[in-house]
Formats: sequence, C-alpha cells, structure tokens
Amino acid sequence: MPRAADEADPPRGRRPRRARSPSGELRGKLRAHDPFELIRWLALSQPDPRKALAELVQNSLDAGASRIRVTRRRDRREPCLWIFDDGEGVIPELQRPDALRYIATHIGHSRKRDLSPQQRLSLMTQGQYGIGLLGFWSLGQMLEIRTALPGQRPHRLVLHRDRPDYRIEPLRGRLDLDERFTEVVVVGLHREAMNVLVGRRAADYLASELRGQLLGREVDLVVEDRMARGRAEKSIQVRPLRFLGERQEGIGPVPVPGHAPIRLEVYLAGEGGESEGGLAVYSAGTLVAQSFAELSALGLDRAPWTDRRLLGLVDFPEFRVAPGSRRGVYLDEAAGAFAQALATIEPLLLGILERLERQRLAELDKTLVRDLQRAYRDFFRQRPRYQTLPVRSEETAQAAAAGIGAADSSAAGEGDLAAAEGEVAELLSPAARRPAGPIADLLPPGPLVEVGLSPSPVVVECNGSRIVRAIALDAAGRRAAEPLEHEWQLTPSGVGGVQTIDGAADRVRVFGGERAGSGTLSVVVRQHGASARAEATVEVVEQLARGPSAEGIPEPELVHQPASTWRSRMLDGRWQVNSGHRDFRAVLERPAIKLRYLAMLFAKEVVLRSSSDPRLEEPLEQLVEVAAYGDRHIAAKRGSRRPSQPKDE
Repeated sequence: MPRAADEADPPRGRRPRRARSPSGELRGKLRAHDPFELIRWLALSQPDPRKALAELVQNSLDAGASRIRVTRRRDRREPCLWIFDDGEGVIPELQRPDALRYIATHIGHSRKRDLSPQQRLSLMTQGQYGIGLLGFWSLGQMLEIRTALPGQRPHRLVLHRDRPDYRIEPLRGRLDLDERFTEVVVVGLHREAMNVLVGRRAADYLASELRGQLLGREVDLVVEDRMARGRAEKSIQVRPLRFLGERQEGIGPVPVPGHAPIRLEVYLAGEGGESEGGLAVYSAGTLVAQSFAELSALGLDRAPWTDRRLLGLVDFPEFRVAPGSRRGVYLDEAAGAFAQALATIEPLLLGILERLERQRLAELDKTLVRDLQRAYRDFFRQRPRYQTLPVRSEETAQAAAAGIGAADSSAAGEGDLAAAEGEVAELLSPAARRPAGPIADLLPPGPLVEVGLSPSPVVVECNGSRIVRAIALDAAGRRAAEPLEHEWQLTPSGVGGVQTIDGAADRVRVFGGERAGSGTLSVVVRQHGASARAEATVEVVEQLARGPSAEGIPEPELVHQPASTWRSRMLDGRWQVNSGHRDFRAVLERPAIKLRYLAMLFAKEVVLRSSSDPRLEEPLEQLVEVAAYGDRHIAAKRGSRRPSQPKDE
C-alpha cells in the first residue's frame, strides 16, 4: 500500500518537512515573502511631506545638534531639500562606510529602541522604529546622506524611491578638513511637496510639531527658501509656538504609577473665548495628537479635555505611537495608566471652566444692566407719577469715595473753589516750594508756572452737564497773576462737548453725550508767552448716584434660590432677582430674552412701589409668568422659522 503524500520521500534539493507533533501542532517563525515589499509599505505609511521633514529634523535633534539648517533650493535645475546639522554624526563609533551600511541594511531596527522612557525624556529622543528615513518617498525621488567625522574621510549613502538597491561611496568635492557634519539631501522634490515646503509654511509646521523639543534644547533652527520669489521670506528662524492666554499655574506634573509623570501646560483662551487648537498631546516634546478628540479609544474625547476654552499641551513620554505618521497612540498598559492619571485632575480643570463661565455670565449681566438702565433712563422724568427704586447703598458709598456729586456742580461756592485750589496746589506744587504763614499773604501773585483741573477726573451723566475749572498756579502754588488766556478742548467729539461760561474764561460746562464713554478734556493757559497745559479724563456714565437716599435704576442683586417661587423682590432697599427660578434659568444663555425678562421684573417692582398696594404683588407675578412664557416661545418660533418664498400675485 503506497504511503501518504506527506510521508513520501522529499524531492531532491528540497528541505524535508518538519514532522508534526502527535497533536498535529506546527511551530515556526514569521517571514516576509518579499522583504522589499514590506519596506515599500513602511515607506508609504508616511503620506505627509511635512511630517517627513519633521522626522529628518528630529534625527538631527536626536543627534544633539545645536545648529540645523533646512534649505529649499535648486541643484542642477532639480528642486532639492537640504538639511544640515552639526550633531554627533551618524553612528559616530563606526567608520563612515560601516555606519552608512548599517543604516541601509537595518530598516525597521533603531538603535534608540532600547532607551528607557526616563532616558527618552531626559534626552528628548523620539526615534524607535528605524524607518524615519523612508519618509523621503513622500518628498522626492532620491535621498543622500552625507556624513563626516574628524579623522575619517566623508562618505555618502544614496537611496532611490521604490528601488531596493543602495550605494555608498566617498564624498567627492569635499576636502578632509577634520570637520563634523551630517547632510541629508532629498533630490527631485514632488510638486505636492513643493507647495507645503514653502519657507514660512515649513517653519510654522516645525514650530508646532517639535515645540517641546525646541523649548527643551538650545538649538538654532533656520528654514531657508532660496526658491522663494518676490518679497516672500527667504530665511525664517523657527521659534516654538507660544500659547496665547492666561497660564494656569499649579497644574501638574501628574504622577503615573510605574511610569514617567505627565507634564501639563494649560492656558485659558484670551479674548474671543475659544482657541483654534485646544489641548494637544505630545510625547517627549513631539506632537502625537492635535487634540483629545483623536484619543476616543482612551475615552478622553470629552470635557474638559476637548473644551476649546483650554489650550496648551499634555506631554507623556511613554506613548507608543504609530510608525511613520506618529499620529495616535497604541492602546497598551502605559496609555491606560495615562488615562487613569488624567482623571485625577479633571475636577480641577472643570472648576476652572466653571469659574470662567461665571465670570462670563457676570460680564453679560453687567451689559444687560447697562442696557436696562439705558432703556429706562428718561422714563421717570417723562412719567413722574411712578416712583423710582432705591439705588444700592454700596454704590452710593463708592461714588462718594470717588468724589462723584450731583450732575451739575455750578452752585459750588467760594469755599469749594478754595478747597479745589488747595488740592490742585498740593498735587502740582510740593509744599516745600510754598511760603508758609503770614509771609505767603504778603507776597504778590507770581507768573504762570502750572495749571490743574478740578474736578479730575470729570464724571458726568449721559445728556447731563458739569462745570470744570482750570486753576493756574505760580511757583509758590498760589493762583497765578492775571491776565490769563484759556483754550479748552474735549476729544473725541462723540463723547460730549464743552461750552465756555460768560465772564469766566477759567470755567467751562462739560456736556455728556448720548451714550456712555470716555474722553479727555484739555486746557492750555497762556500768559505773556508762557504756557501750561493740563488734562483730565472725562467719564460719561448712564446714571450718577446722588447721596445716601439716591433713587434711580439699581443693579439687580442675583440670589440663587431654586426652591423659592419668587422671581424678584425689594429687600432692605435692594432689588433682588432669583437667579435659581426656572424662568431665569430658561433665558440664561439668551441675552435678548433675558433683558426683556429683567425689564418685566423691573416694571413689576416700579408698579408695586408706586401703588403701595401689596395686593397687586400676586397678579403682577402672574403677569410676568405669562409674559415670560410667551416671550420665550415666540422667540424660539421666530428663530426656527425659515424665510418663506414670495407668493405669486
């Protein structure tokens, strides 16, 4: 009986098959069918020319270079990318031909792979896959690596795109000058790569991609574009990206048990409220994720990590990233420990965002209060039958401390004028310059030396007025001798105006404009060729406080009482609004409707105060409830309504 096929004698020239184990199990090692086909796929895993450039610059940084030049130029009419560095060189312990041969024959193996995470962090080294040079396929057709070390003849390694062969030869045209350098030249740049490697674009990308590397090293990195035309920048110093915003101190480093700590650099976005990039993820100074939205596999694509009001970086040196593109991270034990460690500081970041939101709402409330005061500014003058609400005593005290009085101070007497002169004299002229006692009364007034304004600053209501005096002083700090000429000016013109007072050139009436704003009041006083100038800030406000019993349009005091049913009330002379009421919460993020809601509450309090009838409180509350409900839903319906097509007539 013939033997089975697998028991037959093997053909000549073939290795005998491995015997099966009694259980039928076979063991062996994986092998690539075509090694160069595998190299081809590794090279094609880097599709971004900018990232390929960053990989080449990263190699220079890993070599400890202090000077790196990236140049785009033409060589024999071929567009080339030239990278020069003064680092320790390509495998400096080997002879140049052996070092270049090692690179060409060890694709996929990196001498940096055996470094520990702590060593990678201290050395800021990234390479660990040994395929970074293959990225030149996305840049051009040929790669040259030129290397020189003291005491050795310079050599070069030549690689071609999509070809398995390499060439190592002495570097011609270069004298043995005992120098140390490494040059990487990509010849025959692709048209697509040419567009993204323009000087400014390449510099900005490197500044962002290698930000941590550049900040942690003393390196001079310059991008030169000798192919740029016209006024385009030819030489750009690459400077690491600086975050704009308010730095949040005291955040990090975050310990990770069994691993290197996480370094955080967190900023709050400045004016505008949100940043373009948000928080980015780095590994030992190299960008691996533009935002936390790319880390959904770790469950980190959520607030606060994806909140655009935060910007900055989170750096963890123990990530394993995808070879070639180096975007995204592997889901291994280190990545899981990273995610768990970040959970410990989430409450801190959420607290910062909540505080920022409260500040934003407070600023919004101030704007709404100003709008409310502007809307009712002339109401009580035109309808005197209604009583105003009391202004908060705290504001009155602050206004009094700031020297704010009535809107028109024209009734001030001589005593006030004398006091103003004394204050201006103390401000402008040191007391040591003024004679004291009866001697001061015996000396006649001297010539003009200085001038001051009283009051300063000038605070006036919208459409109101106030008198301002110019006080001219001599060298002794007394009123200067006559005659004096005065020239007044208020800038900008939209703030208000000035009107001289007949028979008193040293006084003007300052009028406030229609809207609140600020400007500068200036006066130039002349006397016999001498002159002196003074300026004062003019503040035009919606309403001035007028003493301890002042009445007007108060700022509401927000009281958060969600369990209470009242919407607004007067308590101890203060107008309080319940910010916890569901009607208030419903309009919290809708400024226009919120303003109308406050206007209804203000109207309710004015009617109650004017009528002095407590029986009206309940029906007025019901009126506000019905009106607020309709206001919200009418606004929502208008917002969702689409423009209708015109009908045919």
